[in-house]
Amino acid sequence: MLILPDGRRVGSISGGCLEGDVARKAAWWTSDTGTALRTFDNTTADAAWEFGLGCNGVITVLLERLEQAAVREMVDFLAPRHLSRSPSVVATVIRSLDLTVCRDGDRLLHDSQSAVGGKLRGSSIESELAEALDLVIAERAHRLVHLPEAEIFVEWIGPPQRLVILGAGHDVIPVVSTARQVGWTVWVADRPSLYVQSHRFPGAAKVLALPASGEVDALKIDADTAVVVMSHNYPQDLAVLPYILKTDPRYLGLLGPKSRAEKLFKEVGQDIRQWNVYAPVGLDLGSDCPETMALSIISEIQAVLNGRSGGPLKDRSGPIHNSAREWRPANQNVSAGVWNLGLTPVACSIRNEDPACLA
Repeated sequence: MLILPDGRRVGSISGGCLEGDVARKAAWWTSDTGTALRTFDNTTADAAWEFGLGCNGVITVLLERLEQAAVREMVDFLAPRHLSRSPSVVATVIRSLDLTVCRDGDRLLHDSQSAVGGKLRGSSIESELAEALDLVIAERAHRLVHLPEAEIFVEWIGPPQRLVILGAGHDVIPVVSTARQVGWTVWVADRPSLYVQSHRFPGAAKVLALPASGEVDALKIDADTAVVVMSHNYPQDLAVLPYILKTDPRYLGLLGPKSRAEKLFKEVGQDIRQWNVYAPVGLDLGSDCPETMALSIISEIQAVLNGRSGGPLKDRSGPIHNSAREWRPANQNVSAGVWNLGLTPVACSIRNEDPACLA
């Protein structure tokens, strides 16, 4: 969570229980050293009354002032990689166990190829983290690392999810808007017409006219891209589908009835059953207007990207949030509980022993 000078907040650290108190007191808590570690134990009745909590968890929050050189270094490291859509890894000490080696908030900044900055660069901890870093990069998943000197959260920070929409009709406008609200980068493309205008899609990063051949090279679709075809033009969809399939996007959804999608695939010489295609696109929400259709489409993509079913949470038997994967050196045989972690790249990290406390 980022707390701005005027009190506004971006992001969150819980389900809404702690944000107000942390925002009010963060400047005070960090006034001496610029960094503070605060623990909220809401397993007691007093805490439940004070914060309105009922989650029975313990949350430890790392607070840091952005003016600190180390924090500015991290921001300056992440910003250009965000713009260039390059992945990065940030390892943050969330609890120092040996102050002669490291302190809370010390970091290692890694560009997924090598360490490029942070106080931990060149330290003994960097070499101890090598195996964990390799795992995080390979799996694109965070790790909570237990070392003798510290507990370190190693965070994979990938680029914003990219969504390419083939179609520029009126129903595409709320899809672009909804995708932008969740932080995705959106490109819109359609055959040349008066609809293919940037001003109609203020949230889109690019609005492009497709060539008559149907080639989609200009859209730069790759294995991490989500693609939704909603042009309402069967001949155009027939022309672009073979090119889309060659890119093998992470998600492919087609607007329209299932029979239409099956016919498209048959005409391009493909068996739709051999492809992981979402047709009709979207979750079954009873959508009957462009805005609810957009909600249905973006919700399905979000579920697919996270390996979830998109069903009601009340039917989920396990925790709502995935537990952070843990790692420790092979020669460190100390048992550890499972912690659920969340770490934003700017202001705080969280240790949470109850998944219900995290939004």
